[in-house]
Amino acid sequence: MVLIENVGEVLMAELETKRLFLRTLKDDDVAIVRALRKSWFDSDEDALGWIRWTNNRAHKTNPYTFFVWLAKTNQLIGSVHFIARPDLDYEVELGYMIVEEYRGKGYATEAVNAIVEYAFKQASQEYLMALIDYENPASRRVVEKLGFDYCGIRMVEREGKMCKFEYYKLINKHLP
Repeated sequence: MVLIENVGEVLMAELETKRLFLRTLKDDDVAIVRALRKSWFDSDEDALGWIRWTNNRAHKTNPYTFFVWLAKTNQLIGSVHFIARPDLDYEVELGYMIVEEYRGKGYATEAVNAIVEYAFKQASQEYLMALIDYENPASRRVVEKLGFDYCGIRMVEREGKMCKFEYYKLINKHLP
C-alpha cells in the first residue's frame, strides 16, 4: 500500500511491506529518533530541528527518502532513498542503511524491494543504479537478490577523494 499526501511543503508518504513500514519522519518521532541516535542530540528541540531539517531538505533535494520501521514494534531501524545524482550525469542512485543490530534478517532486502517498486511504479524511473562498496558484501547481496545487474567498476568522488565502487543497475520493465 502506498499513501502519499502533502503536509505544508513536505511530501509525507508511507509504504508497507509484510514486516515493515517506510515513511517520512513526523514531528512526534522525536523520542524514537533520540533513542536511535543518542549521541546526536542534546535535547528534544535538537531532535525536532533535525527532523524538520531532514524533511525540508528531502522535499527540496530528495523527495524520495523513507525511514524504515518495524511494523510490530514501531522501532526505527534504517532508511532508504533514491536520488538523481548531478555528479553522475543525473543517474538515479538507490541507497539504504539498516542499523547494525537489525542486519542479517532480510529487512534491507524487504525495504529496498519496496522502494524499487515505488520508484518504478509511482515515480516512473527508467532505471535505478546502486554503488556498492567493495567492503560491504551484504549490500551487494541485497541488490543481487533484487535482480540488479553488475555493470562493472565506477570511480566516484566521496569526501574529497576518488573511490572505487561496484556499479549495479536495474531497468524498469513496467514502462511502455
